[in-house]
Amino acid sequence: MSEHHRNFGNITRSLTKFEVDIHDMLEHDDTIALAPEDLEAAGNLSRICWAVVAMLCGAAGVDLPTEPDWDDILADINATLDKQ
Repeated sequence: MSEHHRNFGNITRSLTKFEVDIHDMLEHDDTIALAPEDLEAAGNLSRICWAVVAMLCGAAGVDLPTEPDWDDILADINATLDKQ
């Protein structure tokens, strides 16, 4: 078995924090827009999450739609936050 499985606990905690932070950002009216570096990081994490899901689904023979444009999605959300 690969040694890489040992990092899954740490990775899971980081991804869970990302999920919670995104949830909080979308649910709270007082959330400010993301700084450019945070917006870029959120896009990168979104692409990584999609890649993992696509890899697992591909291995199981499950078809997925085309990957969304995370940069456009996050930019739209960020613009909405900026107006609050």
